[in-house]
Amino acid sequence: MNEKQIYYVTVDKEDIRTMSVPDSGIEFEIEASTDEVEEIRDLFKKKKSHAVKAVEYLAKPFDEFSVDDERYGYDAHLMEIYRRIYLLGTDDTKQKMREMGIINETHGNN
Repeated sequence: MNEKQIYYVTVDKEDIRTMSVPDSGIEFEIEASTDEVEEIRDLFKKKKSHAVKAVEYLAKPFDEFSVDDERYGYDAHLMEIYRRIYLLGTDDTKQKMREMGIINETHGNN
């Protein structure tokens, strides 16, 4: 069985670690299995891929439809990362996310 342990996730740095690092950005504490952590890492990779592809369209200023697809993909993966963090988060993490307006418990997200 894949036991759960405490991890600290910093979304803007796409960092997941077992120790809290003060001043490393906004950290979210989660309780997750290694499989669940890998799922979040995969979402980070997919989000990053969409960001890279969206930047490529800067050289094509009139190709808004294609860049919109990449922006949508980026946003969708980012929101899925926050949903996963919320579901796996400690009570403090859930409260912090609600206070920040990232997640609305009634609707699942903002």
